[in-house]
Amino acid sequence: MAGVSWASVIGGLIFLTTAFLFNHTFADAYQTSVLTAGRGPVFFPRIILAAMAVLSLLVTLGGLREQGAEFRRSEILVVVIAIALTGAYIFSIDAAGFLIPTLIFTFLMPFVLGYRSVLMALILALTYPLAIWYLFNEVFLIILPSSPWFEAF
Repeated sequence: MAGVSWASVIGGLIFLTTAFLFNHTFADAYQTSVLTAGRGPVFFPRIILAAMAVLSLLVTLGGLREQGAEFRRSEILVVVIAIALTGAYIFSIDAAGFLIPTLIFTFLMPFVLGYRSVLMALILALTYPLAIWYLFNEVFLIILPSSPWFEAF
């Protein structure tokens, strides 16, 4: 029996989200730094989003060739919660900067996806965002959004 596979649904959702975010990078708020610095804060994210769009289309097309699967209510709930948490994370970066929302998101997302080790989630939440922040700010010299509460972060 042919049907929709999880791969095609997830790939399609990732593509739609990526297309929305890619379109958002052309908002007026990001254009001022392009005029002054040559490469604005959306230069690198546009490259990543374009790659994600292409790869998610490949996943979607590959999923269309698979056998359809039955969608269980618990699986749908996990997907909806993961999408909502990701959306809240993306929009909270504007208000709280990169580091604080990333710490919270990195701690909560493993539990949404079924991982249950609090210690490992805490270690991941404390190391990953700090490593990414350091890598972007100090190595790549790409300034991430800062928190209005802590000037350095």
